[in-house]
Amino acid sequence: MERAIKIFLMVCVVSFICGSCSKESDSDSSSYQITYTLKGPATTAQVQYTPTITDPYNIPDNYEEIVSVPWQKTVTLIDAVGGAGFSVSIDGGMPGAKYQMSILGKDGSILKDGELVLDNEGYGVFLINYYK
Repeated sequence: MERAIKIFLMVCVVSFICGSCSKESDSDSSSYQITYTLKGPATTAQVQYTPTITDPYNIPDNYEEIVSVPWQKTVTLIDAVGGAGFSVSIDGGMPGAKYQMSILGKDGSILKDGELVLDNEGYGVFLINYYK
């Protein structure tokens, strides 16, 4: 299941980039920042997210981390990247625990959010996507 999420997220990243970038516009493209947040009961979680992308021809591969909750990360994306994906996977948490996931704009406004609720075995996976 985790492998499927990784593949899906990478496909999302590549599709955002390939849709509207050209070599001529790379040098003068502007960028924007987004922040991923995860809030909930203290535990560890596996997060995957669209990483900082400042060059459409050089996509970083450090988009997956094991983190402690609460957690947040700010990344910079060039305008050619038309959005961002954020997924969370928790295994071994408290059954029924709720986690709030958000993708925030530079000003702190919520661009996309969602709630992950762990099943009766303390497991859960959730993915949110933001498109400009």
